[in-house]
Amino acid sequence: MTITRRSALAAASLVLTTGSARAQAYPNRAIRVIVPYAAGGADQFIRPLQARLTQALGQPIVIESVTGGGGAIGANRVRTAPADGYTLLFAGTGALTAVPRLQRLGYSIADFAPIANLIAIPYVLAGRQGARFTDFAGFLREARARPEGLSYGTPGVGSTPHLVAEAMAKAAGVKLLHVPYSGIATAVVGLLAGDIDLVMGAPGNIMPLVERGVVPLVQTGAQRIAVLRDLPTLREAGLDVELVTRFGFFAPKGTEDAVIARWSGLLLEGGADPAYAQAMQRAFNEVELLDQARFQSFLAAEDAATAQLLTALNLTGG
Repeated sequence: MTITRRSALAAASLVLTTGSARAQAYPNRAIRVIVPYAAGGADQFIRPLQARLTQALGQPIVIESVTGGGGAIGANRVRTAPADGYTLLFAGTGALTAVPRLQRLGYSIADFAPIANLIAIPYVLAGRQGARFTDFAGFLREARARPEGLSYGTPGVGSTPHLVAEAMAKAAGVKLLHVPYSGIATAVVGLLAGDIDLVMGAPGNIMPLVERGVVPLVQTGAQRIAVLRDLPTLREAGLDVELVTRFGFFAPKGTEDAVIARWSGLLLEGGADPAYAQAMQRAFNEVELLDQARFQSFLAAEDAATAQLLTALNLTGG
């Protein structure tokens, strides 16, 4: 069959028209957003936007917590879903940069299309009620006196809280016992029950527990954030360690640009609403809005830095 210039142009036009029609028809059914951690953790970052997104898209937005593997199970479920915009991921970036390397999984960040970032937070190390230390210096003294005698919980192996805790321990010359949980919400339950001595988690999950006797010790960012003005950083405590994580939306690789652009616009618009920022600040979280291009740039830098960090910590997959 001979392909003429006219037939080629007609075929290209048909493809563009079909793609445009699909984009205009989207969405025509419920959209599932998978959060790969236990309920009560990162899902709280997006629930304030759920009604707004549902109204804008004209279809239900279903937020589903899929736990396990430090975010790996939920992330992989999105990776293998059809790239049609009906299954999205909202996760901390560590689930796509650290977890696949540490657990030797069959995916990488290249299997996902970034949409937009909403939150950037440091982590907080906190001790249980009744612990023999009430500040970071006291914790270090106890940890040095009892190698692997203090246990700490995180949302899972390879999660960012796990990595920053290990980096902290190495910089301080102490050995801690890591206890992985399905999510930060379940880890703090263990802390409250006295099953573990410490937890490393998002401020929004740690700070509300102060009234129940939990003792925040340190935050992991380069500088104190506004909602944690009284909590010192690891650098202020004398350790050359700093780490924050970003929480954003991702789609399976191959999702149409028009679908991603539509979601990006809606998320940035919702995230810029002062009411959303106030809700996040009340929950000790910081809004950091990144469009698709800027988010992609940050992810590339983080992916490279994560590889270096895992090597420095001598953490390898099992």
